[in-house]
Amino acid sequence: MSGRFPADCPAGFLSRYFVIPGDTMSIIALRFGIGKEELIAVNPHITDPDVLFPGDVLCVPGFRKPATCPPGFQGRYEVKIGDTMFFIAQKFNIGVEELIAANPHISNPKVIFPFDVLCVP
Repeated sequence: MSGRFPADCPAGFLSRYFVIPGDTMSIIALRFGIGKEELIAVNPHITDPDVLFPGDVLCVPGFRKPATCPPGFQGRYEVKIGDTMFFIAQKFNIGVEELIAANPHISNPKVIFPFDVLCVP
């Protein structure tokens, strides 16, 4: 069977993930830090979410990264599963508002995904 491909992905789910052997909706959802039901909902081309085939393509949260970070920044940080803006700000000993302001490419700072990249002031 050839892979199933989405016709379109909804806003916020503009990246594509290619299923590999052993993947399940639960595993993929965990990898991207989203709920299994949310992942299923944005992939209606997968008629039976309990059956995935290698080569199937799923819509997953887009990986967002800044074009550049301003000079003098500590660097870039790749979001991990479970991270929040508050946790990341604490980790780097900066204010959460300062972190949010430094990352205008994140439209809703309450929703960040693993693999998003943040500028750290």
